[in-house]
Amino acid sequence: MATPCTQNNNTTRVKSTANDFLQARIQHYLQPIQDQLLQQIDKRLVATFATLFSSILLFRNTKMGLLLSELGGYIAGHAHAPAGTKRLSNLLRCAYWDAAVIEEFFWAKTQRRIAQLATMGKRPLLVWDDSRIEKPESWFVEGLCSVESSKGKRLTKIKKGFYKPPSARICVPGFHWTGVLLAALGETPSVCQMSWWTTRGKHKEVGTNIMFRLLRQLQAHLPASVLHVLDRGYASSWTIEWMSHFKQDFLVRWKKNHLLTHGEKGTKQTHLLARSCAPQSRKLLRDKERKITKQVSVGWLAVRHAEHELLPLWLLVVRDRRHQQPPMYLLTSVPVRDVHQAWLLVHSYMHRWQIEQAFRAGKAEFGLESPRLWFWENRLKLLGIVSLVYDFLLSLLRHWPDWIPLFLKRWVPRTGNRHRCSSVPIYRLRLAISNALMVAFALTQNSG
Repeated sequence: MATPCTQNNNTTRVKSTANDFLQARIQHYLQPIQDQLLQQIDKRLVATFATLFSSILLFRNTKMGLLLSELGGYIAGHAHAPAGTKRLSNLLRCAYWDAAVIEEFFWAKTQRRIAQLATMGKRPLLVWDDSRIEKPESWFVEGLCSVESSKGKRLTKIKKGFYKPPSARICVPGFHWTGVLLAALGETPSVCQMSWWTTRGKHKEVGTNIMFRLLRQLQAHLPASVLHVLDRGYASSWTIEWMSHFKQDFLVRWKKNHLLTHGEKGTKQTHLLARSCAPQSRKLLRDKERKITKQVSVGWLAVRHAEHELLPLWLLVVRDRRHQQPPMYLLTSVPVRDVHQAWLLVHSYMHRWQIEQAFRAGKAEFGLESPRLWFWENRLKLLGIVSLVYDFLLSLLRHWPDWIPLFLKRWVPRTGNRHRCSSVPIYRLRLAISNALMVAFALTQNSG
């Protein structure tokens, strides 16, 4: 016999404490930049700015994650998606604000955090690297230039039994991306600067100018220098010249065929000079990217650069005992006096992988290659808001480390020993936030 069940309309709806917490954190994070925008644009556009921030956190799609027509449904509800898209367009094409507001916000946060790291006795690290945003199907979008396709290089990699890849490099339309993260040994990074630039058209920019402006800003506003960590793309004479001119310390991965001068061995290529550099210490290190533990040795030499003979430099030679990887050469302006100082520099360079993770998250998680905006300035505003979202996720990892595991267990539970022992990528954190915000969004949609 069936028993009729009546609906209890007096039952109060249970609120999501996670959603309330996230909304409070978002409001606290965006408050300084919202106060700045209120002085320049209408408060309705500022409200759209905050809603767009939450919508990017909510909507996860690599191919369509930053399409205004898709985000419009989360701005005003799917029943009024065209109205939400128009509100986004009004915000991005408003001429009374630009992406420099976001850059100033990052710079103020960077200054405060450098001061905090100094009080903690930790040396700040500024991690530099370059990447590219590829738009292979675009042609008439403003600001496009020719960039080398890393995706094409990966897809045409030699595979046994398949065709021979093209010998020349593959170039597609796109624009360049320079990122700088602020970190310290054992600390979660934060965004210092995200810059997108092109080499063609009226918005043409020279990539080295980005470093010049930031170094000048650091010298003018910070009394103590930070340690700049750079990859092989910056292994050149002008990097040494500018770092010495602005009195900044640097650690750059040097190329093996570049010339260096030693007091006794003369001028040789780096790999030839490093042959006589004996290891002075060994240590077991965990390579978390390749999931292997290897024994690594380090040695160092005092060297000079031919174009900067008055500047003392030190060459660190890092070797893998099993020769699974070629030796790594690190050139630095920091004096290396003992083994402890040498290992500190080696571990500092290992933090450079964080900027690679930022580029991967931007392309694979936030869909930075998906925007379809005609005008360059509007695109910079949207990409700047995405960099704010990424920095917000990093701030959660930095300030709420005990809350994160409980939050992940509630909203993205995973089983198996691998998920219990391995480090959790930032993608899972964003997925958990998206699930928590989606519950509140669904309730607001159904309430009508």
